[in-house]
Amino acid sequence: MFETVSVIGGDLRQLTLAKLMRKEGYHVFLYGFDKDIQTDDIDTESDIDFVLGSDIIILPVPVTFDGSTINSPYAKNAMTVDELIDGINPSAIVFGGQIQPNLAKAFENNSIAYRDYLKREELSIKNAIPTALTIQRKTNGITKTVMPFTILFSLQFTSIRFISTAY
Repeated sequence: MFETVSVIGGDLRQLTLAKLMRKEGYHVFLYGFDKDIQTDDIDTESDIDFVLGSDIIILPVPVTFDGSTINSPYAKNAMTVDELIDGINPSAIVFGGQIQPNLAKAFENNSIAYRDYLKREELSIKNAIPTALTIQRKTNGITKTVMPFTILFSLQFTSIRFISTAY
């Protein structure tokens, strides 16, 4: 039923999620990963209309910081919230984390199905662990702080697989 997935914006968590979904057999497209990042063999798209035509749209955590653009630290030009709402496939399911009330209202006004995966208690609680933890790692005499996002990757993926099979 669901074949195409667009991962729009985000960080290494979303890139890892895209790779996991590709291994599951989905046709995955990335948007907003065209600056300073290696995407391996996942297709990076620059055509907004193409990306927004997917069956499943995965947005980052948080979806937006400023309320007007999608959180896309690796994008040359981040997609705007208006572009998202105006161009999205009306039969798509949208997943995101910390969806702001104004964006949720826009989804509802346009009859777009959406899920905030941080509203799932098990994900919200387990996301707090890697967010709060930091690991100090010494490399070549330089101490780096590393955040263990592995838990969040797997929980996002599980949430999306669970919810998308329910439709």
